[in-house]
Amino acid sequence: MSTFKKTAQAVLGLSAALLTGAALADIPAPLVGTYVTYTFVTDPGLFGAASLSGDDLVFTPVLVPTPAFKAVSANGVGGFQYQDLIVTVSANTGYQLSAFNLTESGSYSLAGSMAVAGVTGSITALDIEGTTEKSEIGGIVATGLGVNGVTTGWTGTAGIALPTTGWGGVDGVVTSVKLTISNQLFATTGLGSTAEIWKNAVGLNVVTTPVPEAETYAMMLVGLGLVGFMVRRRNRAVA
Repeated sequence: MSTFKKTAQAVLGLSAALLTGAALADIPAPLVGTYVTYTFVTDPGLFGAASLSGDDLVFTPVLVPTPAFKAVSANGVGGFQYQDLIVTVSANTGYQLSAFNLTESGSYSLAGSMAVAGVTGSITALDIEGTTEKSEIGGIVATGLGVNGVTTGWTGTAGIALPTTGWGGVDGVVTSVKLTISNQLFATTGLGSTAEIWKNAVGLNVVTTPVPEAETYAMMLVGLGLVGFMVRRRNRAVA
């Protein structure tokens, strides 16, 4: 192999390694709370820096010098901004997952009769312990929109309650879920009008419950057995 070819391959290999390292550097390290651990699958991007407040996952979008997660429209040219984030949510030892609650807040400004700004999106939970065909989705419901003439705040919420049965694999205990947070901002206008909308904060609350210990399951089974025995005994007595 020529020296030139060897050098070219070495350069390509180094470039690939650097690019891979840069991509991995954009994905935050896992965040470990008291009851929940968050492991990022994708870069939060426009959601901004991720941190924990208690066990809640909190994102702080960039606002200075200008909001990063923002849609702008003027004189009929529409604006759209979006970001999807995938994170694996795992319950720490002794706990299980039962629900997810997303809260968002932001601001917007409308000028002109044809100016509109809006928020759409969802959170989706995927069962990764049992069958990945099972998923639950909750759409974001936004309030506070539609005020013209002044900068106004908006809020958005979405929620998911996991099924009590059928998830979590063989044991039916849901300890890990892949969660996708999908957010879109849009702004539309006509001639002589402007609209802009941006995101200020995003928070995810995960509801956990203790996993019943083996002794508790055993007592439940004994109790069910006794109930069955009493029912059969009563039926025989009646007969």
